[in-house]
Formats: sequence, C-alpha cells, structure tokens
Amino acid sequence: MNNIEKIEKVISERQLVAPVVIAIDGPCGGGKSTLAAEIQKELGFNVLHMDDFYLPFQKRDKNWMNIIAGHMDFERLIENVLKPYKEKRKTNYISYDCHSDKYLQEISIDLDKILVIEGSYTSHPILDEYVALKIFVDIDKDEQVKRLTRRNPDVVDKFLSMWVPFENRYFEELKIKDKSDLVVSV
Repeated sequence: MNNIEKIEKVISERQLVAPVVIAIDGPCGGGKSTLAAEIQKELGFNVLHMDDFYLPFQKRDKNWMNIIAGHMDFERLIENVLKPYKEKRKTNYISYDCHSDKYLQEISIDLDKILVIEGSYTSHPILDEYVALKIFVDIDKDEQVKRLTRRNPDVVDKFLSMWVPFENRYFEELKIKDKSDLVVSV
C-alpha cells in the first residue's frame, strides 16, 4: 500500500470530510512537501505550507532560538486560517517569505476541500484542536544529509548545525512522532 492509499484509508475509517485539517510534519528534507504535492494532485486537497507562517524577524522574541518553534506565527495561522476554515467562513491568508522578510501574495482556501498543512511544527500542541490527522514523515539521518546537500548545497552546514538540532528538540521534547496518527517515509 502506498502513502496515498494509507492516508485515504485513515481518512475513510475516520470519516473525515471538509472542513478538516491534516498536518504533515517531520524533519527538513524528509519529503513533507513532496507528500503534500502528491496528496494535492491525487486527492485534490488544499495545501498550506508552514513556511508561509514564519514570524517576521522584527516580531520574534530576542531569545526565539531558546523557544520551541519560536520563529513560527501560530497566532496568524490560527486566526487567519484555522478558525475561519473550521467555522466554514471565507479563509484567506497572505504568504510570508522569510528570505526577503516580506509578505507576498494572498491565498484562498477552498472550504469544500480538506486542508493539508505541511511543514515542521504543524503538529505542535498549540494546533491540536484544529488538526484531525497527524502524519509524520520520517527519514534516515544519512538520507536527510544527502537531500539537504542536494537541495541547498550553499547552506547545508547552517541547516545541519542550526535547523536540524532546533527541529530535533521540538520532535523529542514534544514527542511529535509518537503522537502522530501515521508515520510514513517518502
């Protein structure tokens, strides 16, 4: 059974229909975006990228690196997307690009489709009341390094020294993988 079939099975067993949120979490380079794209193509679901919800630099706590997910704008995600979507109200948000530190384009969520939020921190407990299904995309550490090197050769050292340990702390302290409904590899 492939990943899409596994996900469809769980959705069917739980009788999940829109408006419902599925979170795809896991390590950087693990395949979260790839799985979300497959789900969007095969099942026609909405896909929201957690990268659009980084906190702008000027809004981050000065000690944000000491706070699990201290760089994420959960408040904006909840208020602009998850609450209105759950209540079947018009749902739009403006994506944020951390590289340019700018808000970019407005994106609309189709209320008649299941919403997939993909990215690290999508299974954070602050989102629990909105997420009906948690999927963890697991990856072997050696494969993760290979993928990160292929994807971002110029900044792979920063990923390995900063972002991977930052994510691992989140996964370990909050037991994200253990609390997931489904664990897959991509």
